[in-house]
Amino acid sequence: MEEGGLAESSVEAVFPKGMPVLLIKKAGKVYAISNRCAHMGCTLAGGEIDGFTLICPCHNWKYDIRTGEFLSAKEIRVHTYPLKISEGKIFIRIDGGG
Repeated sequence: MEEGGLAESSVEAVFPKGMPVLLIKKAGKVYAISNRCAHMGCTLAGGEIDGFTLICPCHNWKYDIRTGEFLSAKEIRVHTYPLKISEGKIFIRIDGGG
């Protein structure tokens, strides 16, 4: 995906190597986070962004997009993926997580 195609505070579902991943651009930085809620596996793609928080559309679980931590219990988290941007393209490192 092209970085320029990702709008600020937008949530974009992508599937590198078949993995459900969300790309989120916030404060000019791009984050890659699993597209599955830790609660019941609900897709997070329809979720709302509030600051650096992604709110699950199914049961309102709230995750920090920078760390994947569930805000009510930090021991619960969704996987985050390292990425790099080169020549305007976003490359996500998929290592079997998610």
